[in-house]
Amino acid sequence: MRLFSVIIICACIISACTTPETLSEADPAETVEESAVPQWFSNDVYSHSDSVAVYGFAMASAADSAHAATYSKESSVQNLKFEIDRLAEDARRELAAVSESPYSDTAFIINLRTVIRDLSLEGADFTVKHEVSESGIHYIYSKAVVSRENIITLLQHNLHDEALLQKLAP
Repeated sequence: MRLFSVIIICACIISACTTPETLSEADPAETVEESAVPQWFSNDVYSHSDSVAVYGFAMASAADSAHAATYSKESSVQNLKFEIDRLAEDARRELAAVSESPYSDTAFIINLRTVIRDLSLEGADFTVKHEVSESGIHYIYSKAVVSRENIITLLQHNLHDEALLQKLAP
């Protein structure tokens, strides 16, 4: 009898602590918001490469759309150059690890960085998306893309090292 009384008391306490409201699920159509951010843009990824091309991404916001567009485009090009530099450095390290070679020399490394910094990426393909917030702020998303083949061609003009260029080839 005592056990029965304890169970009844526990059941009463548990039922008193629960809410009598029923749960209602939100309508999925109401919770889905259309994002102004393009699918190819992520705040976590500034550059990316694959076997076909190298990509640079950027977003800029400003009250003046021209200023935001200029800054976004320049930033995407800088992020693209960063990715090219990263690829070149990976290739240089692989070549330097294989044997005693000029790839470990400071002069070679500085020359490689200078060539990449000075690359003219005017031929890059740009994708730009422009959004304006309710408060009048312009958001410009940009993506700069250069094919791996074009990168090799651009580097061949100033960097005369076939082994490194072959490592960078797709």
